[in-house]
Amino acid sequence: MIKRIFGTLTLCALFLFTSAQQNVYQLPLKDGATVKGQSFCYMLPTTGFQVTLSVTKVREIKGYYADQAESLLGLTNVIQDNRTYYKVNEVNIKSVQMPDTAQAYLVQLSKDQTKAGFLEKMISCKKRHPATTGKVQSYTTAATPIPDFFKNYAELSYSEQEDAYMETKVIDGVVTQVPANKTKKVSKSSSQKAQEAADAISKSRKDQYSLVAGEQETPYSEEALYRMLQELKQWEENYLSLFTGLTLEDEITYTFYVLPDQSLSCPLFAFDPNTGVSFDNLTGNNVYRLVLGPKVDFEPIANEVGNIQANSKNNGYRIRSTIPIQVMMTFQGKRIHDFGFFDMSQYGPIQILPAHLNDFDIHKYGFIF
Repeated sequence: MIKRIFGTLTLCALFLFTSAQQNVYQLPLKDGATVKGQSFCYMLPTTGFQVTLSVTKVREIKGYYADQAESLLGLTNVIQDNRTYYKVNEVNIKSVQMPDTAQAYLVQLSKDQTKAGFLEKMISCKKRHPATTGKVQSYTTAATPIPDFFKNYAELSYSEQEDAYMETKVIDGVVTQVPANKTKKVSKSSSQKAQEAADAISKSRKDQYSLVAGEQETPYSEEALYRMLQELKQWEENYLSLFTGLTLEDEITYTFYVLPDQSLSCPLFAFDPNTGVSFDNLTGNNVYRLVLGPKVDFEPIANEVGNIQANSKNNGYRIRSTIPIQVMMTFQGKRIHDFGFFDMSQYGPIQILPAHLNDFDIHKYGFIF
């Protein structure tokens, strides 16, 4: 089923003309031309897209004891260097209606409309159109913090060491050597801390095995066993990360608008795995693009309609129909996603309606400005 997205955006509550307009002129007016009386302007709609882009920023952090991972644990597939890279996660689009600056018209009001205060009512209910194309409208980041265990384990740690020595004392007037000892703190070496971490992993695994094998004397409940196993597994993963390193993923979301033109192609964003997303230079080979499928050829019909209208005295409202267009996304010339069909305004033929129409709601067909 073809996806139907309505090709118009109503700017306010429906307001029907009770009196007919006098004339409608395309802007800009011809040199020296003037329009008497009250008037307002409107633009025909054109179909753009609101794009929501999700990118994952991947941070790989080397473990403190990566160099001892193979000798102590037999691990070879560990992170050896800190690095950051990006990957495109998801791209979604939604059609929106925007004013077409190339199709602007001036409406000359009739005397009855002027007396009825039609212009004031018309202007008071207009709404803003969607944001400007080509600019990022919102930017959010969901960052994953470094776990406290990994971060705090890097701090300098100490061990207590007993220092034995002989102390000279005078006992009953006699100088005597007596044994004594003093406890002092010494910093642990990296090798010592790595060995302790490896021992902690081994102990956690043994304790997990004992619980699963039922070697404990206490008859724990199923829920208690599950919690203890989860706790031991977490401790194992905490210490293991000191050797294997960490992989953290931050989710970055961009929202922006694009407007395809008659070329049936529209650049979205540039992407580099090392630097991420860019909206500055959209001409290279690393650009994601929207590509519109073959449109219905209305040109012969439009030309025939245009010739008829050029030779007629119709000077009424201009309206434009929508036509369904297939929208795809490509990267480096290859199609990577098909968004389906969207009803689009800019590719449909423009019609000129008879002048002096009654009960015609312009809000359904254009943007008042």
